[in-house]
Amino acid sequence: MDEHLYKIISKALSLRKKYINPADTNTFRLINSYGDGLPETTVDVYDKNLLVQYFKPYEKRAKDELCSALIKILQPKNITEKIRLKGEDIKTRPVFGDEIPKDLVVIENGIKFNISFSEGGGTGLFLDQRDNRRKVQTLAKDKEVLNCFCYTSTFSIYASRGGSVKTINVDLSKKAIEWSKKNFLINQLDVKNHEFIVGDVWDWLKIFQKRGRLFDLIIIDPPSFSTSKKNVFTVEKDFPELIGMGLNILCDDGMLVFSTNIAKIGFSKFFQILSRVKYFTRKKYKIVDVSSQGFDFPIDGINLTEPYLKFVTLSC
Repeated sequence: MDEHLYKIISKALSLRKKYINPADTNTFRLINSYGDGLPETTVDVYDKNLLVQYFKPYEKRAKDELCSALIKILQPKNITEKIRLKGEDIKTRPVFGDEIPKDLVVIENGIKFNISFSEGGGTGLFLDQRDNRRKVQTLAKDKEVLNCFCYTSTFSIYASRGGSVKTINVDLSKKAIEWSKKNFLINQLDVKNHEFIVGDVWDWLKIFQKRGRLFDLIIIDPPSFSTSKKNVFTVEKDFPELIGMGLNILCDDGMLVFSTNIAKIGFSKFFQILSRVKYFTRKKYKIVDVSSQGFDFPIDGINLTEPYLKFVTLSC
């Protein structure tokens, strides 16, 4: 076995064990590329299932050595590999153990989530948002929550566990909405007490404003780039308008959280662009909290000079 790899993985695992409680969380990022000494490589733990992702070409020997070290240290049931090279389709295949699991259920902070390794780039749970989901949970008591670009509604599940009276979940993907409902059901949450809307968030923000409908807590976590019949959305160009539209339907003393994971938009640039929100709303707002990714997503400060995830909470 490659002793260097063994040391890298053991050190990374030791760091995670310091703050992740295995009794209520069995999913986390074990290796975060340069931040853990393995360039352009990530390893995610989903209970006894490992997902290894490569963002640059690696020789078979190097990949085999990584898998051997992971098997030695973690004794997983299986390992799945995703090759994610720029300009190419994502390639997914099993490299150890059973076939790629179709439906997994993992636990994060005592909450259950459905996971899939075969759905393109995402598994249904963005592990870097774990601490931010907990933050939403603390804000949600007795609140009506609007979750825009909800994907699999992980923020809404946390909000519900935090005592929200209702969540409204909007996503353009019907598959995402069905996945959302599965997440509610496995946590014994009645889907009849929540709203699920397959539709364009931009359209629905306008519809809610036209109807005079206001929300106590709004979550806006858009994809970096998306297209619909009417819009081509990029975060860098459009997020101030998106936030402004959200503020227009936010209750007095309500909270709006916005998140983006685009590394090329650093924190200073993000806040410069954020100032444009004033062009899209008459409401006065203040920034009440700023956070980033979890401890299991370290960076080396060289190849990535600052955290990539921006999670900002605004209030009217």
